[in-house]
Amino acid sequence: MQDLRGILSLLLIQLLGHPQGAPIPVPTLIGQTRDLVLLLQEKASSLLSSYLTAMGLPFSEPGFRLPEVTLVGLPSSSIGYLAWRRLTDGERLAGNYRAYSLQLEYLQLVLDDLQALGLGRGPGQLTEQLAFTRTQLQGLVANLGSLLEALAQPLPALGEPLDSEAYGSSDFERKLRGYIVCREYARWIERTLRDLTLLSNSFPA
Repeated sequence: MQDLRGILSLLLIQLLGHPQGAPIPVPTLIGQTRDLVLLLQEKASSLLSSYLTAMGLPFSEPGFRLPEVTLVGLPSSSIGYLAWRRLTDGERLAGNYRAYSLQLEYLQLVLDDLQALGLGRGPGQLTEQLAFTRTQLQGLVANLGSLLEALAQPLPALGEPLDSEAYGSSDFERKLRGYIVCREYARWIERTLRDLTLLSNSFPA
């Protein structure tokens, strides 16, 4: 974990700490963003696995899946191939920016839910993994915003996906919600890699 933290810290410095007035070339920015997403990919599946284990039965049963269950307001990564292929570069980046911006809000709710449930506490436990994931995503969102700016694209409107009433859910609803959030996060990471690969074809180094 420490090695990964160090690598991510250096990468975030590259992404966020460039001098004012010296914009990073788009191909370089795409490459750096892809490197960051590859690092996030390494931890996304283990985060979901850790979450399921911490929630106990039935979530911890081998092969547990609820593929059709979704959350209103949480963007889905699922999209038909032709619809995905027809997206413009700006639409592609805006979709990622919006998805991860909303993921930040939902991940905070999951952290609050874990505190209410009294689960996943302690060094190296689920709450620490989730908090670290939010930190990583803040860097990714900032970098996606820089890419949108570099392409002269506006930042997408986010709206208000969550109301404070969401905190008053039952224990099972909290556990189920966290599963969906972690699952969709892992799926978005996979889509983002595909998006950036296609984007890099438009801006070769």
